[in-house]
Order: sequence, then structure tokens, then C-alpha cells
Amino acid sequence: MHPNEGLLRKVDEAMTAGDMDTFWGGYADDVVTHVAGTSTLAGDYKGIDQLQELFGRFMERAGDFTFDPHDYLANDEHGLILQNSHYRKAGKALDSNDIFIYHFRDGKISEFWMSSEDQAGVDAFLG
Repeated sequence: MHPNEGLLRKVDEAMTAGDMDTFWGGYADDVVTHVAGTSTLAGDYKGIDQLQELFGRFMERAGDFTFDPHDYLANDEHGLILQNSHYRKAGKALDSNDIFIYHFRDGKISEFWMSSEDQAGVDAFLG
């Protein structure tokens, strides 16, 4: 397994386990995040502080959010996670196939893009 694939698996496992120190430790301090779509979360975010704030807002809106990784791919420069995401809140449910594209620097995630096969559905769910 490529070390960057291991990093992607490690941050996903940490998120699932609620180990946020390990989760945030996988990201560079100057990480750049790109969120696709038209929800109020869509846009570009710079730095770990903005990513942490975005993550908090996402989790509030996503409700009972779980995911099932489909595949992890990575090399020295790029990575990819294909995942099935499950959103549940206030009697509403949404399942979507999502993709995360990554850049790495010095053993950490330096930039990533998030988008969904059902971007309109995710946008409507998240508001």
C-alpha cells in the first residue's frame, strides 16, 4: 500500500472512531478545500481553521452521517476516495456516491475536492 493511501485510510478510520486529533493531524496547516455544488457550504476554504469550521457546519447539517468507503487510490502526488455517503436527519434520508480528490505534501493532505454523483440532492439536503 502506498503511504498516501495509508494516510487516507487513517483519516477515515479516525473520523469514524471519533479520534479527531488523528483526523486533523492528517491535514497540512495551510490545506485548501474545495466543496462542489450550490449549498451554503459550497466554495473554497483555506487553512485548517476554515476546514475545521466547515466540518462542524457540515456535521450539523448532515445529521446522522455515515459512510462506506468503496475504494482508496493514491500515489506520490494524488489520491482518490470513492465512498457511499448516508445522510439521515429529521425523517429525511439521502444516500449518495461521493468522490474526494486529494493532493499531498510532506505526508499530509494539502488540498482536496469534494463532490457527489447526486450533487443536487446533497445540496438540497445540506441547504
